[in-house]
Amino acid sequence: MALRDNDPREIGGYALLDRLGAGGMGTVFLAQIDSGRPVALKVVHEQFAADAEFRTRFRQEVRAARRVSGAFTAPVVDADPDAARPWMATTYVPGRTLRSRVESEGPLSGAELRLLAVGLVEALRDMHQVRVIHRDLKPDNVLLTEDGPRVIDFGISRAADHQTLTVTGRILGTPPFMSPEQLSAPHRVTPASDVFSLGAVLVYATTGRGPFDAGSPFMTAYNVVHEPPEVAELSSTVREIIQWCLAKEPGERPDPAGLLDAFRKAPVADWGRRPAVPSAADPETRHARRLRPTRRVILASAVALAVLAGAGSYFTFRDPGRGGAGIDPVAANRPGLTDATAVSASEVYRPVLGGNPNGSSSYGDGPWRQPSTWLPWVSGGGIGPCVYEVRSLLCTSASGDGVRQRVVRLDGGSGTEVWSVPTDVVGDQPPAVVGDTMVVTVADGLRGFDAMTGTVKWSLPVGEAVRGLTADSRRVYGATKSGTVVAADVARGRLAWQQPVVTEGGVLPTIRVAHGQLHVLRSLGKGRSAGYRVTALDTVSGVTEAETPLSAQCSGRDLTVLETDTDTEWEAYAERLTYFCHLPERDGEPRSLLVQDFRSTTGTVLRNVTTAPVTATAQGLFATPSVTSAGGTVLRALALDGRRLWETPTGIQCGANAVAPVVTGQRLYLLCEDQAVVVDLRSHKVVSRPGVPYASMTPPAYNSYIVAGGLFFVPTEQRWGSYDAYPRVT
Repeated sequence: MALRDNDPREIGGYALLDRLGAGGMGTVFLAQIDSGRPVALKVVHEQFAADAEFRTRFRQEVRAARRVSGAFTAPVVDADPDAARPWMATTYVPGRTLRSRVESEGPLSGAELRLLAVGLVEALRDMHQVRVIHRDLKPDNVLLTEDGPRVIDFGISRAADHQTLTVTGRILGTPPFMSPEQLSAPHRVTPASDVFSLGAVLVYATTGRGPFDAGSPFMTAYNVVHEPPEVAELSSTVREIIQWCLAKEPGERPDPAGLLDAFRKAPVADWGRRPAVPSAADPETRHARRLRPTRRVILASAVALAVLAGAGSYFTFRDPGRGGAGIDPVAANRPGLTDATAVSASEVYRPVLGGNPNGSSSYGDGPWRQPSTWLPWVSGGGIGPCVYEVRSLLCTSASGDGVRQRVVRLDGGSGTEVWSVPTDVVGDQPPAVVGDTMVVTVADGLRGFDAMTGTVKWSLPVGEAVRGLTADSRRVYGATKSGTVVAADVARGRLAWQQPVVTEGGVLPTIRVAHGQLHVLRSLGKGRSAGYRVTALDTVSGVTEAETPLSAQCSGRDLTVLETDTDTEWEAYAERLTYFCHLPERDGEPRSLLVQDFRSTTGTVLRNVTTAPVTATAQGLFATPSVTSAGGTVLRALALDGRRLWETPTGIQCGANAVAPVVTGQRLYLLCEDQAVVVDLRSHKVVSRPGVPYASMTPPAYNSYIVAGGLFFVPTEQRWGSYDAYPRVT
């Protein structure tokens, strides 16, 4: 579209060439700088420019959006939130929107649809990794390009949606693609809202219609909140996965990591439209009945109309369509593991030290990781620390004399070796996995292997071993004994940056990933007089962003970074991070714990809590005190301020050498030698008590057990075993 007479010809040094489109928040122009590089430049509307709160939020969001640089998004290259009319420029990607493609050529299917789904999930993963929620994912904001789909128009939308809009305001979003919580409580939207929108977009891409389309915006909004999605025209496995995305409750939806794994494994033949499944009523009659409002629907719609009108709502949507009825949500494929949402964890899966960037005591996971042909097994010898991915254990060799140095992949269903590759791996260091790349510590740096085949992809020498690996969706991070934090770009096998940090007493820096930052625990001093400090580094540049002196001494490599207060707005998350660690043991006395907020000068010391390790989650602290009752060792749940929330007898006996429980989703898994229990964290009751005979051997110090898909994966000094956490009752 040509520029209009009242359009500016230059903004921020960019010459405007053409209009690309306009929306509720602003106008998008094709622009270029003197070098000729094209960009898509969005200028916000004047009513937003006059709002000081908008500018503050826009500034915060631009800073976060700059970090989004995945292959399936259009990265921010420049912005000026302080201009007379704030603007933001992103990389210009030629292509047409998903809506244009569907309207001109019809729905997608096969490999084309699968590529779209995988690309969109990867884009959401990249955005959520750096704390950006899109909030308006729809066919108009998806570009189809020669090298895959791109998500556009993030950043401004987040800022605009968070101001108080009383006269000209808008609730951001397009009803057929909005989540229920966006309509009912937009200030409490979380990343799960984008997952819901993704499911709706994929239904549209497959059928040409949204799953909640109706004859008016208010009926559409009512369907989003109250009615099941119309997905019967989707095929087989893909239908079940998308049904999962469209769960009404945010906590019941999959996270991008699990969703990506599920989409990649869905057969190509399952991607596409199939004839609608007829119900007892004729489809036309059933569709008409759905669109004919009952008294209950009319009343609910009237309430919605009053709420939306009071907010000054503005909607953009297309003609409705129709489809078939929904199906039951995804469930696990084995008896005893029927509640997928209870097992699924909401955190992004990042395999390190047992699965979670906060250490070995937690493993974010869900039923989709379970091998379909699993039977109890014990591996061969010489196997050291492992992580779980691609339905396999990816491991380095055990340490010790006579152990052959290698990396190995064990089939998760049988324990057999899929491949084994000799390499000078540092045997006591677990690997990390980013995408399809397994990264291990070697004597002079890092080495990347193809997780599926074992082929060496790259080697990155840095002069010494990089230990304590953790990762996000693009980089792997570690620390050297000399006190240098290293960040490596996994896709290219190159050094992204390295940053020296001061640490004393021979203590290796401990690093954790949270909120787009590396949190580095380092020691200042020696022995009992040592002080500890957590330095927050930007994951993209390595620049120091914050320093938090801890008010008590942490024990060794022990640090958990908790993201608390999950019902609040995301832009304030940086101030709601909490650090947790155990304090050093004193002559066998019960443990004390430190809980301290990010950037706080003082923390809370919880004294004499337990002799066993404690698992810290945003749900609370979970401990097994050394005291037992007639019902066995007592599991105790504490709030982060030390208040006792609840406790329950486990029926098993745990000694002082018990390892920390594993918490994933709404289930807690506790293993004590050859006894184990599974506790439902909602009912506080034991729901399974499996036997784990191989676990009677002492586990190694480098790793806790892993729980994946309702299975125990248990390490000893030289091998691993796998056991059912939900055994069949015969």
